[in-house]
Amino acid sequence: MARQLQELGWKVFVIAGGLTAWRKAGHALERVPQDDLVKLPTFS
Repeated sequence: MARQLQELGWKVFVIAGGLTAWRKAGHALERVPQDDLVKLPTFS
C-alpha cells in the first residue's frame, strides 16, 4: 500500500513493527468515527 501511495505522490513511510510497535512506543491513536467505517465484502 505504501508503495502505491508513493507512486501517486504521497509522502508515506512504513512503520517497522506496524501498529503493535506504534502502540508500544506510546504514540497517540485516534478512533475512527462510526460513520467513516465502510464494510468491505468478504469472499469465501
